[in-house]
Amino acid sequence: MDNAQKKAWSRRLPFCVTLLLLLSSFTYLFRPFWFDEVLTLDNFVMRPPLSRIYFLYEIPNNHIVFSMLEKVWIDFLALFLNTPFFLFRGLSVLAGALAVFLLTKRMVRSCGLYGGGLLCAAFAASSACAIFATGVRGYMLGFLFTVLALLFAEKIVARPTLPGFLGFFLICLLSVGTTPTNLAALEAVALFHASFLWKRKRRLPSLLYLFAAPVLALAFFYAPIRGKFLRCLQLGEGWFSEGSAVWNLYASFALILLGSLPFCIAGLFHLWKRYPRLRWMCIAGFLLFLLPLPAFFVFKAPAFPRVFFPLFPIWLLAAGYAFCAYLKMVKRSPALKTLPLILQVLCTALLVNTGSYASDALFGSGRHDDITLPYYARNSFEPQKIVSLIQEKFKSGEHPLVFASFDSDYPSVLFCVSCTDLPENTVITDLPNRPRIRDLDFHTGKYYLITSGKNDLEQTMRRFGFTVAEPVWAGPFQRLDHVAK
Repeated sequence: MDNAQKKAWSRRLPFCVTLLLLLSSFTYLFRPFWFDEVLTLDNFVMRPPLSRIYFLYEIPNNHIVFSMLEKVWIDFLALFLNTPFFLFRGLSVLAGALAVFLLTKRMVRSCGLYGGGLLCAAFAASSACAIFATGVRGYMLGFLFTVLALLFAEKIVARPTLPGFLGFFLICLLSVGTTPTNLAALEAVALFHASFLWKRKRRLPSLLYLFAAPVLALAFFYAPIRGKFLRCLQLGEGWFSEGSAVWNLYASFALILLGSLPFCIAGLFHLWKRYPRLRWMCIAGFLLFLLPLPAFFVFKAPAFPRVFFPLFPIWLLAAGYAFCAYLKMVKRSPALKTLPLILQVLCTALLVNTGSYASDALFGSGRHDDITLPYYARNSFEPQKIVSLIQEKFKSGEHPLVFASFDSDYPSVLFCVSCTDLPENTVITDLPNRPRIRDLDFHTGKYYLITSGKNDLEQTMRRFGFTVAEPVWAGPFQRLDHVAK
């Protein structure tokens, strides 16, 4: 391939990879909203005015910058059409498309058409990327801000200017304003550049700024609501175990690059052995992958692994450099150069069709919230099915009372109910900041329970004194039972 062809493909490839993301994300657009998405829409987007969203930080579920932009997005759509719910996911899709386009362009420039294109395409085709790119949450927006921070940091390092410093700080402000845990991704941007610049004293002030700006942005953004912010840190919400959180994060990332990861590791060892002067870069690259660990072991509860999805652009870039080292190591062997492409395509294609099996094998077959294919992104997550069955009961003349347990992902059910003509309070549950429901004796008709599974059903029956349960419908993550005393 001559230089003219390389330049042409360097321009085309980012568009091709972005198109791949849009294609892989399409089916996920139409999935039902799950727990966190309903909380985001109901509490932080649809009800409050735009000016109030910033101050609603009683729980960390409010991805403030995302919530504000999502409200603007929905209000904009409402000017032109009666917005179908799947378009609520459009903001994340746009953020994902722009992020993947810019990241591919950046990686092609540094890692070449083969290395940059292969790793970015593997990421764009993954279920993890598609799920975050269609989520009504701020993680894909955080991913985009990481890519933008990377590009601004390069400009600062190459030529320090006031617009560059201000632009980087603004990106940091928006990123930590989306989720505070994006601080890790922004510090990763600084560490990535430190691996190249640590011996260049003239660049030391710029490098120190890259490390300091994210911390200053975090303090500046949350200072007016510091009381609420500090209380959120003390809530103790998080993953159920440190080891599981670590495994979930790193195994999910490794699964995306499964076919090419062994060759990236081989390239890293080649760099370490062949070029001693580059060993600091290898160490810095390794440290990039350790940045999330304090959040798993320092706080009351380990952080949710998904909050570190915005770190993935830096990890992909680090993997790209290691892959380039492998290609240089085997430059005389066309077969060894082609092997990663074949394996990565096979692994990606296999995971597209068997993602649920891989997720179950790696993270357990129970109701889980992993990065690869969480329960709420599967076809078997059907809160709308339960609501349609309740509607049938009403049409047949019943007027049942339905209680949804907390573990049943009750917000997804309540959202589906709100889209029907079912009477208000047909489905009830324990709501935050309200007294816990003690009994259901105020109702004289039939009772139904929505629970997450057999154990949850038994616990809920004991709570309300029910002794008999007749299954109506049961899926892997939710079930509906007719109960009686």
